[in-house]
Formats: sequence, C-alpha cells, structure tokens
Amino acid sequence: MSGGDPGDELFPWSEGGSRPRGPRLPGLSTFSLVAAGATLLAVILVLGPLGGVALGSAAGAGKAAASERPVSAGAGASIPTAPTVPTTLSPTSTTTASTLPPAPPTTVPGPSGSPGPENPTTTVPAPPAPSAPAPATPSTTVPPSPATTAPAQVGLGDPAAGVPASPNFLQSCRGGSYDDSSGCVQATVAAISHGRSLEGLAPLVLPSDWTSLSPPEQLFVATNLERTVRGLPPLTAMAAALDQAAAGGAASDSDPPPPGGFPYTLWGSNWGGALGNPLESVYLWVYDDGPGSANIDCHQAGDSGCWGHRHNVLLPLACQDCLMGTGYAPTGYQGAPSWTELLVETSGSPGTDFTWAQVTAYLPS
Repeated sequence: MSGGDPGDELFPWSEGGSRPRGPRLPGLSTFSLVAAGATLLAVILVLGPLGGVALGSAAGAGKAAASERPVSAGAGASIPTAPTVPTTLSPTSTTTASTLPPAPPTTVPGPSGSPGPENPTTTVPAPPAPSAPAPATPSTTVPPSPATTAPAQVGLGDPAAGVPASPNFLQSCRGGSYDDSSGCVQATVAAISHGRSLEGLAPLVLPSDWTSLSPPEQLFVATNLERTVRGLPPLTAMAAALDQAAAGGAASDSDPPPPGGFPYTLWGSNWGGALGNPLESVYLWVYDDGPGSANIDCHQAGDSGCWGHRHNVLLPLACQDCLMGTGYAPTGYQGAPSWTELLVETSGSPGTDFTWAQVTAYLPS
C-alpha cells in the first residue's frame, strides 16, 4: 500500500488530444478490502495538480491514458499490520430422530370357559331445551403488529460507466484549500443527486447543521448518506483510533490500514487529494470510478479494478459494530487538501468521538 509519490513517473494528461485539459488534477489510489483472511491488492493512481498522472503501484499495474475528468479518489490496497481474523463457519448440526416401535396391545382375558359379564344399559334422558339462547360472548380482534422489514437495498450494482459530474463542481470549488462555500456545496450536491437519479435513488439532502461540522465529520456524514440511501447500515460512529490512522494517511497521501492491535474482520479505505470539499471526494469515489473515468485499473468494463473505491464506500458490513475513521490534512497533498476514510467492522468497544446518532436529528424525517 502506498499513496502517490511526487517522484513517481509523470504522464501527460491527455486522451488522444481530443479532450481539454482539466482545471486541476486530483489523485486516485487503489482500494483495499480484507475479509476472511484474504487481502486484495490493486493499483494506486494519483492525479497530480500540475496536469500529470502520478502512478504508484502495489501490484505492478501498467500505464494507461487518463480521461479528461480530474479524479481524486484513492482506495488502498495493503497487507494489514493487524492479524486478519478468519471467518469460521460452524459445522451444520444434525439432529437424529429416534423412532420407537409402538408397544403391542395388551388384552386381559376373562375367566376360562365363561363369557365376560354384560354391561347394563343406562338410559340418560335428554336435557330440556332452554327457553332462551344464552348471550354470545363478544369477540375481541387484536390487529396484528406491523411487520418490521429492513430497508430495500438498491443501487448496489456498478454503473455501466463513470458519470461525468453534472454540474461540473470542479469549476465551482477551490482545489487548493478547503471550500465549504454555498456555490461549491450546491454544485456538488446537485452532481451527486444527478448521479443518484441514474440509479433510481432519491436526491442528496444534507443535515441542516452541515456547515457546523468539521471537515472529517462531513466526510463521515457524506459517506454514510451514500450507504443509507441504498439500504445499507450506516457506520455507527467515528473511532478515535481510526481517526488517528486516517489522519496519518491524509498526511502521507496513502490509504490507511487499521492501526496495529485494532480488532477487525473486514475493512476498506479510500484516499483523495487536491479537492476542497469532502463531497467532491465522495462523488468521484462513488460515481466516477469505472469505465470512462481516469481509474488506471479500469480500462474497460469487467476489469477487476473498476469501481474499487465505490465498493469500499458500500462495503457489505454487518454493522454489529462498524466504525469509521476519517482524515483531513489541509496541505497534505502537495500543499492542497488530502482526504482519507477507513471503514472497519470491529468488535469490543473502541472509544468514539462522533456518532451517527448526533446526525440523524438534523436529517429530514
């Protein structure tokens, strides 16, 4: 696992010379997903702000031309420092039913040579008919309790191709510094809502206290909103230990793994640089990471590296105890903002510093 190294070889930003050069080029790295003791490795792509594509590889990927759209997302592929907890399947228990043969009937014979005595017949007179029918007891019908169903999961498949931002928020947001201006936020929310509409999903609505949240908290909220709109469980909180790991990744332009000793069964991480608002990173991770984008691991539909960052955002966590760490370094990527997120299915009770319950009160009911 490694992030974009400024010393990596640079390639010109072009696509056959027919597309205009983007206003600035954020970065894209690879994705990491660890489950059942398996580690998936992918390639890290970082788009430098100077009009080039810097490549850092954890699995020896080849060169490819980037598309005309700047991409800033990275999904980390790494060998975790913490031991992988294998998933153990309990053997199916089999219940053996024991069947006992029926006992033979027992007949008690009468005295030898003489028939048994006859039972006398007793006649019971019929009871007199009642003069009036007894009142009927009124019946009470208790309506059944409404069934509780989990939200339908929709929009989990990969789009056929990367979706160009519409509107193009890169023209409304600063890339060299944090930008939470209304113009930047409105343009990015509109682009995400457009991407959602292509998947049959509801538009994005931010919590009413959005501007009062810190940049790492905003990234936590934006990621969870992409999960909940698809019926996936939100990550319940930001864990202090994961935040520290994510902050380290943001400072070093790398995809953060869980810190040593932190228990996990499944995790994934993303990185993005030269983007002023976390909503920009989330858009590029979720909606512009497949064929037609600048994902160096996704040359055509069906390539294993396509939509790796999206897969991390929509990681299939059971969420018995799932936590997130988010990192933000204002000048972490060549003097521009750097963003990271780390999603983990864990156990125990790690310390948290911000919860999803603190957000829901500010979301529309």
